[in-house]
Amino acid sequence: MSAAQVTGPLDPRTWLRDGWLWAALLVGFVLRAGMLAEWPQFECLRDECIYRGMAVTILEGHGLATSNKGWLPSPGYPYLMAASRAFFGSMFSLKIIQVFLSVASALMVYGITFDVSDRRAARIAAWLFALNPTIAWFTNTWWIETVYIFFLCAAALWMLAARRNSDLGQAIVSGMMLGGAVLFRGVATYLPPFWVLAAIYPSEGDPFRWETWWDSARQRWKTALAFVVAMALTVAPYSFYGSTHYGGFMITDATAGHVLYLGNNDFPPLTFDYGNGMLTQPVFERYLSSGRRPCNREVPPVQSSSCEVQETVAWAMHHPSAWIARIPVRLAQMFNPNSFLTRHIRWGYWPGFPWWAKEALTVTIIGFSSALMLLGTIGAWGRARGPYAMMAVGTTLWTLFTIATSYGMTRFRLPLEAMWTVYLALFLANPRACIEAIRQDTWRLVGVLLTVPPVFALMLWYLPTGFPAFW
Repeated sequence: MSAAQVTGPLDPRTWLRDGWLWAALLVGFVLRAGMLAEWPQFECLRDECIYRGMAVTILEGHGLATSNKGWLPSPGYPYLMAASRAFFGSMFSLKIIQVFLSVASALMVYGITFDVSDRRAARIAAWLFALNPTIAWFTNTWWIETVYIFFLCAAALWMLAARRNSDLGQAIVSGMMLGGAVLFRGVATYLPPFWVLAAIYPSEGDPFRWETWWDSARQRWKTALAFVVAMALTVAPYSFYGSTHYGGFMITDATAGHVLYLGNNDFPPLTFDYGNGMLTQPVFERYLSSGRRPCNREVPPVQSSSCEVQETVAWAMHHPSAWIARIPVRLAQMFNPNSFLTRHIRWGYWPGFPWWAKEALTVTIIGFSSALMLLGTIGAWGRARGPYAMMAVGTTLWTLFTIATSYGMTRFRLPLEAMWTVYLALFLANPRACIEAIRQDTWRLVGVLLTVPPVFALMLWYLPTGFPAFW
């Protein structure tokens, strides 16, 4: 059967016939596996050590315990680390699993883009994801992002499939996948409304009219309900367990107070990126000692987190100008086009890597990040519409809100880079059509003018930190 005769963009048989996709997946696998084999990272850094310590506690039969800072993360990653040790004899094996999960995410980004646009854009998206150096390198870490990206992409892809095929089973899978994302990262707790909007998004008519949405909701409410029930049932067992063991009602984590404490305090806004953060424990401790004391960490984590939230609200009310002034700083910390990979190579974790290659890789990281943030945003304004826009744009806006109110790191941007890869691919596949769509709709043009220049300015804020010569 020729490519023109396949049944649809979400039919895997369509994907299997695309040699460009297979090439992208192969290159993506070699890149990830090659970094893991050449520069394996056996030791942990910061949050990695916290997750590893929690995994050890789980293996010892004590269940999920709080960190030494008193906060309780979502259970997914510590339990996954523990399972890797139990089944394969080493937590390092999780990094091998993450290589395959990341390649699978590239495949799903291809499918999403194919559904949103066409095969050409899908191929570009798959290659962009496969070659993204930071996304590739994160498979060699014990940070949540690789697994979280997998769940987000899976939840989005299955929702698109559920709509296209009118299949409640696929809506259930989408709900389970987003539930998985919540179990791995608490910030995903508030994403389901965007998936519900995607489920009921009108296939025809004016999407700016309430009547159109109402008519579509009457037709698609079963899809939305199946998604919500599946997601709730995925999360509910642990939520019930956590609420009865950790001091009060919780969904999957009790970290909100902790991050608010770090970002809303008497010390300057902190982060952990190279040249722009608390890179050593002594510096970090000096920072913390200059601010207000944290709430009692000996009480159950839900109560400790609730106390920190109350303290943060009180601090913001007493320092309104300082709180507002920190918003662009936090956003600039996230929009910093460097990444944790920049920090890694600058710290010398890749022995034998020549200096010129370090500089080239640093520039490549900046190039990928800049293209995603600038051209991807232009692509979103020009081409973002339909169910995927509800999920991708909604996830982005919610993440930006959490960053603006807490603290920023380039690591928090990585899931957005995965979702924004679709829009960068749409722009690169047909920039003329994208620009023409922006020119035809005044509100899209206004959106570009209101977002792209500020994003560019925020990117420039910490751009030099990737190059020690500019410090």
